[in-house]
Amino acid sequence: MRVLITGVTSFLGVYTAKQLLSEGYEVIGAVRPDSKNQDVLEERGITEEPKYQTVYMDFDQLPEAELGEEHFVEFLERNEDDEPIIDAWVHFAWDGIGSAGRENTDIQIQNIENAKKAYIMAKVLGAQKFIFAGSQAEYGDGNHRSPRPISPYGKAKRAFGRWATEQSLLSQMYDERPMQFLHTRIFSVYGDGDHKTSLVNTVLKGSLKGTPVVLGPCAQRWNYLEVRDCARAISILLQSDETRTDVYDIAGSDSRMLKKFVQEMNEIAGGGAELEFGTRSNNAEGAANMSPEILKLQRLGFHQEISFEAGIGELVKKKRMELEAG
Repeated sequence: MRVLITGVTSFLGVYTAKQLLSEGYEVIGAVRPDSKNQDVLEERGITEEPKYQTVYMDFDQLPEAELGEEHFVEFLERNEDDEPIIDAWVHFAWDGIGSAGRENTDIQIQNIENAKKAYIMAKVLGAQKFIFAGSQAEYGDGNHRSPRPISPYGKAKRAFGRWATEQSLLSQMYDERPMQFLHTRIFSVYGDGDHKTSLVNTVLKGSLKGTPVVLGPCAQRWNYLEVRDCARAISILLQSDETRTDVYDIAGSDSRMLKKFVQEMNEIAGGGAELEFGTRSNNAEGAANMSPEILKLQRLGFHQEISFEAGIGELVKKKRMELEAG
């Protein structure tokens, strides 16, 4: 199976590429020509894999999505009788994922347009599945039946998901080679290589260095999944013959109050941090309070392999070694 990944240099993109390559997939990593993160592919050993190749893609150079598939066919100089070039497309590429970017409407609107271009490109290239990395932010203060995203980030992810779902269902009715749209809503993922300012890294740093950690109330219900388990979930979605155009929550099996997770992190790392709960306000997404529905994913064969305790323990060992090395 040949899979193209946009956002391959991202935290999730790197681990997904590594997982797919370990299973024998051919992986094409789409990278922006001016990407500052390309080195991570070499650092993680991805570029050394014989079944991996990098292609450079600038969404600004692609036709506008509203022009339709025929303009993309012309752009790629392909005709409708060509054999499929890829089997699936996994779309991680999304700007403005930090606190400020999540509130930036202009950035999020551009993300929608770029995702639409990716979807049409995937269809023209013959993909049978398009996997979109959505977010728990799409639920906001709503629920699975009635999502109510709060931030422009969550609203944009949901807006693209609704557009692509409609396109996929129409494709199933009218096209000889329809493309499934698998809308994953990914809950909180952690692991080695995550952003230095993530909550997990912030708490572990405070604990290991014995410094205070300023936190929000952390009263919302939360869920964590180690990044390698997330990559395995995506691989299962690619392989399964039982998928359909639908929403799939990707999350762990343990949901509880965020405060409990934070306290456990601190304990695993030695308990050196003074946890100052309620000092900061909630982030752009507000105080979401819900548990994921992972039954659909479990029916396809997914199960969490790395417990929160084991995953955090592994991170702590690595960070201790880094501190000792100076």
